[in-house]
Amino acid sequence: MGWVARVKEKARALKIELHAMWFAIKHPGTPWLAKAVLIGVLLYAASPIDLIPDFIPLFGMLDDILVIVAGLWLARRMIPPEVMAECREKARTIDREGGLIRSLFRE
Repeated sequence: MGWVARVKEKARALKIELHAMWFAIKHPGTPWLAKAVLIGVLLYAASPIDLIPDFIPLFGMLDDILVIVAGLWLARRMIPPEVMAECREKARTIDREGGLIRSLFRE
């Protein structure tokens, strides 16, 4: 398998994992603290306010990456495994049926 195929596979896995996190926010079995962490990560990612401004080379974007990855890691540890498995399966099904954008119009 070439490096392009590996990158595509990793990108697909990341897309499915992020989609599963979206389903986890809406799942009733997800603890409220995990939902709060996920919503906080989403708000931080969308916010124009940063810990370190983006115009500072390297460190400006590095803090965004670290905060987002740490928040997702923490939230994933707080979500029960059976809930996360259910959300991942739902995300994989949506991915096989045409992807996230089409699924948003079906709900």
